[in-house]
Amino acid sequence: MESIIDIWTSNPTEKGTAYVVPDGCRDVIVTEIEGVQQVHVSPLFETTIAVDITPNAKMTGYRLAPGTWVDESQLMAAIGKDTHDLFDKIAAFSRRCSNVDEALFSLGERLGSVADIARSLGVSERTLQRHLLKRSGKSPLFWVQLARARQSARAIAEGAPLIDTAFEFGYADQAHFSREIKRWFGVTPSELKLRKDLTEQLYVPGY
Repeated sequence: MESIIDIWTSNPTEKGTAYVVPDGCRDVIVTEIEGVQQVHVSPLFETTIAVDITPNAKMTGYRLAPGTWVDESQLMAAIGKDTHDLFDKIAAFSRRCSNVDEALFSLGERLGSVADIARSLGVSERTLQRHLLKRSGKSPLFWVQLARARQSARAIAEGAPLIDTAFEFGYADQAHFSREIKRWFGVTPSELKLRKDLTEQLYVPGY
């Protein structure tokens, strides 16, 4: 299975701030400023982050599938100062695991509690916890909450009533729903409706 699920580019001409929503993916990002290239691997964010935009900085991002394991030190050593054949280098030092993909699918579909999902996968809840932490760097609860937040945010963007959305996605009440949306996206559900810069990101490849 391919680790890279998307390649994106950015070449801003003006200084500013961009807001990046959590998508369950890590990105290998190449930034070039005045001919000098730098490479870094993004972490898995647990909230929307503000990024300062540097004019005329050319950026290329290689988005990795949710749950992809990355040998970051070996990857960075292989890249060194040479970003040629970067796609192949990323492929050599990243891995997708079918068991992780299956677990993330079940968690994303909210097919019962974490314990129920573990049983359906034929493992204990403790084993699922340990396996996901090792392979993806995050717990099953992180993935459940992220999927629910992103799915409910898409419903908001598409005009679903807030009360109905809170109920449909299993939030305890409206206050709980608002807290979780603000936690992940930095704005209230009502504000999120108006933030196209945030909601548009919910439709690119991610979790």
